[in-house]
Amino acid sequence: KAFALSASTASMVQPSTTASSSTTSNIKFTNLRLLLAAAEDDIRLHRARIQAGKRSDARMLRKYKIETDSDWLARQQRLNERVLMLSKLDTERQIILKELRQGDFSGLTAKEKTQVQLARWQRALELYVYAPPMRGDSEPQTYETHYQEQLDLLGLLEKLLEGITEEDEMSDILAQASDMCSTLVNVTRQVVRDASESIKEVEDSYQIRLEAHEMFARNALERTEEIQNQFRINGRAALQIGNQLEFAESKRQRCESASILIRRWWLMESLAEQEAISGEELKVQEEVRGVIPLTSCRMDPLFLRPENSLEASKALKQLRSVVRSRGNAASANLSSGQWEKSDATSSRRFDLTADLINRTSDALEQRLLNMFSEIYSKGGNYDFSTKPRGGSIDWRQLRELSHALLMFDSGRNLHKRYVDMVVSTRFPELFDPDSIKRSGEEVEDDDKEQAFDMDATRSRLSNLFHRVSEVCMQEFQLIAYVFGNVAQNKSLVESGVVTEDMPLVVARALCTRVIGDPRHGLQARINDLLDSIDKRGDFDTGAKKLDTFVVIHEKAAGLFGLLKDAAERLLKRDERGSDQDPSASEKRAAANQAVESLKTFLNSQELSLNNGHRQGYLNLELRLLHHECCNSLAQVGCMLLRPAPVKVDQSMLDKGILQEYKAPLLPLDKAVLKEGGYNEILAGPLKQSVLRQPLIHATDSLARARLMFGTDKSGGETTARVIASIYNQMCTFYG
Repeated sequence: KAFALSASTASMVQPSTTASSSTTSNIKFTNLRLLLAAAEDDIRLHRARIQAGKRSDARMLRKYKIETDSDWLARQQRLNERVLMLSKLDTERQIILKELRQGDFSGLTAKEKTQVQLARWQRALELYVYAPPMRGDSEPQTYETHYQEQLDLLGLLEKLLEGITEEDEMSDILAQASDMCSTLVNVTRQVVRDASESIKEVEDSYQIRLEAHEMFARNALERTEEIQNQFRINGRAALQIGNQLEFAESKRQRCESASILIRRWWLMESLAEQEAISGEELKVQEEVRGVIPLTSCRMDPLFLRPENSLEASKALKQLRSVVRSRGNAASANLSSGQWEKSDATSSRRFDLTADLINRTSDALEQRLLNMFSEIYSKGGNYDFSTKPRGGSIDWRQLRELSHALLMFDSGRNLHKRYVDMVVSTRFPELFDPDSIKRSGEEVEDDDKEQAFDMDATRSRLSNLFHRVSEVCMQEFQLIAYVFGNVAQNKSLVESGVVTEDMPLVVARALCTRVIGDPRHGLQARINDLLDSIDKRGDFDTGAKKLDTFVVIHEKAAGLFGLLKDAAERLLKRDERGSDQDPSASEKRAAANQAVESLKTFLNSQELSLNNGHRQGYLNLELRLLHHECCNSLAQVGCMLLRPAPVKVDQSMLDKGILQEYKAPLLPLDKAVLKEGGYNEILAGPLKQSVLRQPLIHATDSLARARLMFGTDKSGGETTARVIASIYNQMCTFYG
């Protein structure tokens, strides 16, 4: 098997001694097409040498051509005839089996019957030898295929001697059958010989072409070494080559990832097939949770070992992406009318594999959530230093679990579980049903025994707001360390789940639950407290409710101010290396935007908490102010007339909008004033202390309004409207 290049090609391979080094490298790096052409010439030369050796004729080296070789042409013709014969046998398979099975020889003589039977038996024998039955699991089992699978040599002999009783006839037909078998053996031997020679030629040709590729690869390696030398000299070229190598490496990594994904898919598919065939459901939950010993598990150990949680989550995310992509492809095929062409068996296997992947994902996510809950439930000090002291919460393990759970629906279930654990363990006074029930019973007992205690209410509100502020500040720190620093995890970056504002998403969910929960949130607890005040219904309680409104507003302003400051510290920014990293400014801008979004959300929560109380406060303030003013006149003996009925805006009432209170006009009874005389008038309504008392009440109302609505620019217009309402009511009262 000699390999020799032609003279023209060899001259291209040898470098010229007078050429420059760059020209030498270009000539040395021969084109693959030329090498393959030279390899074809060597293949012809190799065949000529073989024929010259067989015939002992050296002239064959010059004049041999495979197109004129009679032996090669005859062999190719025999191989082609065999292909046609196999195709014909495969086409007439059922006809041959049907004729062999029926055995209808009516109207034929014994000799003709023997000849027909031998002819049918010969075709069946060729079918048995050349085209054995195919055993495909996906093909339906018909009677013909079942009979064909049972067809063997003994069965053919039984069919050959079927209906023959005479020994002479039996000997004659067996002799003819023996000749047929001998002929078939000779033909088969010739076919095997032709195939061997053909394979040998193909092997020789492949070896020669392989040597051509080897030379090309060797030249390519030498060229690579030259490029490496140039890389050390030329910086710009080195940079370009480095970029190309990075691109090639990324392609290689993607190919490796695809290969690993395919192997894992095959493993899941094999498990799903075994589960479907055996009928025994795979205990995915038990194996993933570690209930079953590792040695007895059937699943991939990647999904069973807790230390591989992040890699397992990443693998399952990729597998779920494959499942979703199949659904998109199925929709496209359905819309284009190609769905009927899909393989039912492949679809069934795909559905089984997808179901196993989803079950494994659910089991792994549940295991990670349980581990997260166990670590968080142990509690401990929130020490985030490099060497935390004993008794501190294991926030590093929580961060690893959170990174793994980000692969499951972007950590949506983790966020919900974390918020539930915070409100159930850190806010028992808000979310513990037993605690709420006991608190309600105590309030009812207090209602029966004593009047409203403003100091106790202020203390309860202070403790409630302080508890919310303290817990949220601590949890914001934990959120920053556990759910932050996602960009530093290379696996998460490659998986495409990196979101720099993830801590802000979790903090927003926590604030929504703690403050805005419709049943147990901070706003709901405040409403319950105000409702308990309204049950008394007297005017003294109303005045205390006004003070309660002010206290709530002050505490809420302080709480949300602290939460906004904590939001600023949620994202830890690393200013080092910002000049080297061109995307650092973009990351900082995105982080600032996310922080501003959280602060806007906190502002909306504060407005939602305050606006619901401000309208009720204003109406109560105006109503109590009118009562105090009228009561100051009534105490000095003034008789007030019945006011005219106030018109109610039914359209606003139907919409559920609370209409602003309009104080009724209560004129003094002039007849009573005339009866008392001037002295009574001067000692009564026109007395300076009596005239001054409504102004004192109005001054207190204005002070509460400024505390309730603020004096800054954002609330200036609303504050002015409230002051104008109080002023107009006082003007109306004085007439």
